[in-house]
Amino acid sequence: MPELNEIKTGYGALICLVFSLVFGTTALNAEEQEAFFFKSLEPYKPIYLLNSWYLNGEGKEQDYDERELLIQFSFKKQFYKALYFGFTYRAFWQIYDVNHSRSFREQNYNPEAFLEFTDLWEMDVFRLGLAEHESNGEKQHYDENGEVINQSRTWDRSYLYVWENFGEYFGLGLKVWVVTSPRSEETQAFYHDNADMQYYMGSGEIYASIGSYPTVLTLMWRKGWKDGTETTKIEARIPIYHIIDVEDTGHDIFVQYFSGYGDSLIDYNRKITKIALGVSFR
Repeated sequence: MPELNEIKTGYGALICLVFSLVFGTTALNAEEQEAFFFKSLEPYKPIYLLNSWYLNGEGKEQDYDERELLIQFSFKKQFYKALYFGFTYRAFWQIYDVNHSRSFREQNYNPEAFLEFTDLWEMDVFRLGLAEHESNGEKQHYDENGEVINQSRTWDRSYLYVWENFGEYFGLGLKVWVVTSPRSEETQAFYHDNADMQYYMGSGEIYASIGSYPTVLTLMWRKGWKDGTETTKIEARIPIYHIIDVEDTGHDIFVQYFSGYGDSLIDYNRKITKIALGVSFR
């Protein structure tokens, strides 16, 4: 069996080769290139660890605990000029449910490739989503009677996102999308798993923010194609150093209120009302 140092050296050599080909960083050794990679990652969507509570008994209805931890990790990486890769991971952890081994009831994976411009047509952010995929990594399961239980949820989109700041303390944004998942009944997962996704998630979202980052209040609103499928999400971020007299460590108090559809992919067609409190990271 190879020694640990030999294994690490092998991975380092592989990283060196990849980065030499992609970025031309032949002058850097393995450790320097690993450090270069992680330092080159940029924050994307909020990164947080929150304790959440369902407000209308939605957890009990589905036979899981009314409290859970909500984890989100997100980054983007510039590949070439305006071309970026983004990735967001969300986990719904039933950490209080001792009787079911504190399981993760749902995990959502959201990779995407997009073009991003910060000065196009005088917009603060202009982003063209070339390909966005979102799924929960699940597949068909079977109950004790052998009946199929399909827990797979997935869709693909292309989108346009714009954001404009109006002064220092107010901003507005818009994201509109088209679903690109094929709708073949015979072969494509989208048709079998959640063909009515847009009836609950719609074709776009609008955003607003008040405050100066990182002290900011944000609003997201969308409406599905069906009546009564409005969704609202409100998030507030307050740096800890504003509350207690400490140095800024990049940690913020984060509060989230959600009411509507699509809190997670497995719940895309169920209305959820919840509030969450925890810490976000910059």
